[in-house]
Amino acid sequence: MSSLQAQLFVETASVTLNRLTKDLQKEFEPKKGDRFNVEGITYEIGPPKFVDTDRAIRFEISSKIPGEELPASYDHAKYFKQIEKSNASAKKPVSADMENIVRETRDQERKERDYVKLTYQYGENELYDDRDVLKDIEEIAKDSSGKKAPPKVPGVTTLAGRVILDRLQSSLYEVAKENVESLIDANAKVRAELKKSAKKK
Repeated sequence: MSSLQAQLFVETASVTLNRLTKDLQKEFEPKKGDRFNVEGITYEIGPPKFVDTDRAIRFEISSKIPGEELPASYDHAKYFKQIEKSNASAKKPVSADMENIVRETRDQERKERDYVKLTYQYGENELYDDRDVLKDIEEIAKDSSGKKAPPKVPGVTTLAGRVILDRLQSSLYEVAKENVESLIDANAKVRAELKKSAKKK
């Protein structure tokens, strides 16, 4: 894939993931920057990258580990492992890591947080089908009003290119949303199990 095509894919993916983040901030509780909060847990969708070797879009989704809720005997690594097991996303992440982030607050206080970080990757063939692109082009050609045509994109000279980017945008939005929802569900399941265990003791 040429660098121009890779650039267009990343630009389209960035717009898509930003739109999803804004929608999730409206649905849940917005946090500083591009983060949002669900039931006391902060989530974030990272910027996309284009993986040339696999002709794929890669991005990360992370959620804070609620350390303050965990019993003394239950460490962050165990919580992370439980999230990995409980994550029922249709697409398996290419990697799952526990990441430690240190942030300085305004009053110079250091805040250390552990996060679950899941990396997802979707190839071109998972985001659009060439046969569907051809069908779209045929439908647009039949429509004399021009309403069915996707918007013009700077640097894209062909209708096929515009249709591909349009399909990429709608598919990526759906799969990324499903990945976020799966992580939210996994956190809810693990926390529910922890509450059950605490009651038994």
